[in-house]
Amino acid sequence: MNKTLRKLWIGDLGALRAHLKRLDPEARRLRFGGVTSDEFIDAYVDTAFRLDATIFGVLVGGEIRASAELRSIFGGPTPDAEAAFAVEAGWQDQGLGSELMDRILTAAQNRGIARLHMICLSENARMRHIAGKFGARLTFAEGEVTGEMSPAGPTPLSLLDEFVHDAQGFVTAVFDWRR
Repeated sequence: MNKTLRKLWIGDLGALRAHLKRLDPEARRLRFGGVTSDEFIDAYVDTAFRLDATIFGVLVGGEIRASAELRSIFGGPTPDAEAAFAVEAGWQDQGLGSELMDRILTAAQNRGIARLHMICLSENARMRHIAGKFGARLTFAEGEVTGEMSPAGPTPLSLLDEFVHDAQGFVTAVFDWRR
């Protein structure tokens, strides 16, 4: 499988929209916490980059097949952020969620996020697995699971890691957009 994991840019809005619309009804419910329509996804994607989100995607053959978002919980600079993931059915159980989680943690670390939250429905075993794999403290309440992590602070190495991935990803994105 020839795949690319990179940060998504404004030029990727159409591809992100198509990816989220390809999620089957169950995957949509697990990702967004309820039943969602195509219109909901359109509105969600329209605001994605305006809400100070950092979004990563795994592209296979030029199509986003998995995505992850890091978004401030309260808006603006805050020590709390949420991570959310979506992996299309045919691409699950291949480690894409874990690869995305690694990128999300580096991004959270470099932004000084003190508490990273992952909130999912209690039946979302894949998300619970990823959260536990990366050391999140899990709490269960009223049909939801919240995983909380405390990323380390930024280091020269973590900043360089993100810079290099962003530079490589942007060059790749430009070629993707030209196709």
